[in-house]
Amino acid sequence: MSVPVPVLHVIYRWCAAEAGDWEQWRGYAIADDAAVEADTLSGARERMSELLRRRVEPWPWEAVVEHVERPLGPGLWIREALDEHSDERDHASRVVLEAFGDRRARDQLAALPETSPGGVVVVAGVPGDTLAWCLDQHDERGALVVAAAVSNHRLWWNALVPAVRSAATGLPVASELSDPSLGGAATLDDWIAASECGRLVTLPAAGTASGGRPALLPAAA
Repeated sequence: MSVPVPVLHVIYRWCAAEAGDWEQWRGYAIADDAAVEADTLSGARERMSELLRRRVEPWPWEAVVEHVERPLGPGLWIREALDEHSDERDHASRVVLEAFGDRRARDQLAALPETSPGGVVVVAGVPGDTLAWCLDQHDERGALVVAAAVSNHRLWWNALVPAVRSAATGLPVASELSDPSLGGAATLDDWIAASECGRLVTLPAAGTASGGRPALLPAAA
């Protein structure tokens, strides 16, 4: 039985809201400090490819998923994977924007632990996503909110938070990763069935349980 190749998640964050009137993109890999910046998305992708060529062996890596992050509000970002489910993710993003159009709802998310690149990230999920795929996007530090549209105007979301940082969130804990119903092979549909909206799923203090992230070589000085 073949062993699945770990997925390398690469993020491109649109920072126009921070940079002023001009467009700026910041590229980074999950749980890694190295980053690139460029005026265009294509430029950021080129620079990130060059960075990863020096950091990942062998390159090109077999399983790379690229994502785009855009501002959702102060301290909040929405992440969409650039994959074959783009239409479904676009729909999920629209429902996220509608659901968090209320400032009080956004403030609830913004109060969650901050991620390494800054702010709290909301992943636009679709039914085919697995819990393991979501876990691999967690930076092992802050809150990763996984959201899914359960109808045209109704959103479900849970937040993945390290157990050591969960007490300060004020949100009820739905489960831990030791819950059999939330094994790595579970789908987003399984997760929705096992947990009410607006809950926490706590992660082990040592990091995520999936172990599905390729190791990156140290960045050049």
